[in-house]
Amino acid sequence: MDQRTARSAAGPSPASAQSPVPADKLLHSGNSGFTIARSAQLKYEHRAEGRKLFADVIAYMNQSDLNGASFYFYEEAFGKQDRVHWLIHWKTPNDYAISLHMVDHDEKMIDMLESDRVPEDASAGVWGRAVVEGSVRERILVPQHGLVHEEDEHDSGELWVDPAKVQTGQSDTELLHSANALLTVHRTGQASHEFRKEARLYAFAWQNEVNRKLPGRATSYLYEETFGVMDRLHWLVHFKDFDAYQELLELERADDDFRALGTRQFIAGAKGGGTWGRSFVPGTIEDTVLLPYQLHPGA
Repeated sequence: MDQRTARSAAGPSPASAQSPVPADKLLHSGNSGFTIARSAQLKYEHRAEGRKLFADVIAYMNQSDLNGASFYFYEEAFGKQDRVHWLIHWKTPNDYAISLHMVDHDEKMIDMLESDRVPEDASAGVWGRAVVEGSVRERILVPQHGLVHEEDEHDSGELWVDPAKVQTGQSDTELLHSANALLTVHRTGQASHEFRKEARLYAFAWQNEVNRKLPGRATSYLYEETFGVMDRLHWLVHFKDFDAYQELLELERADDDFRALGTRQFIAGAKGGGTWGRSFVPGTIEDTVLLPYQLHPGA
């Protein structure tokens, strides 16, 4: 029986619709060893060609044997127009070399990246013509570990580190993630170097409330930015739908446990005391709303 998430005729599809892999075999934000979060700004005049190109590339990568890697394509909502995003999930960093070899040597991939689909410009392959120069950005997200469980309690198997799903108490049937959610909030925040541990403790406390209060409606995972900016933290908060996002906003406004997080003294008196706000650099917490790119019939 085909385990894939069916595309709904009545509404948008999750990112799993972009892959032919059965749902129980997909890598995603909850079960992968590390994730590359990639974004790019499309040129306005080539927005359609850019989306078509990247949808084709994603489809080809997902049908190829890259040791289980999954590639998901998203639109940015309520942010910069025509900025697109990918979440690319791997078991280990070594698997990235497989994709590099494919890009360099696979004839179909080379054709997709270099063929002239945007003929009115010159001197660049198709993806270079469709994307604003210097706008492609990559960040490596590794599931935060060491604060929620003992290292020997989980067998990470083929994975580089324990997957993010062990941060939650949700069952597998309740878990939301990059493959099955209809809305994802990618939150980033720069922890103060002085209070880096306190910032992580707050981040876990906040997401524990999300995961405890909204099972089956929302799931949050916390990640470190590796090989990037030290102490920049990332959350991927996945929602069943827009209503679930509104439910979280209402909880943050009215729920006693969420409200208590705002006044809890996460910083010890010996360090001067303080709430969670003192543990993050002001102005650095940002949310980006990601919606799965919708494949058109025949795409």
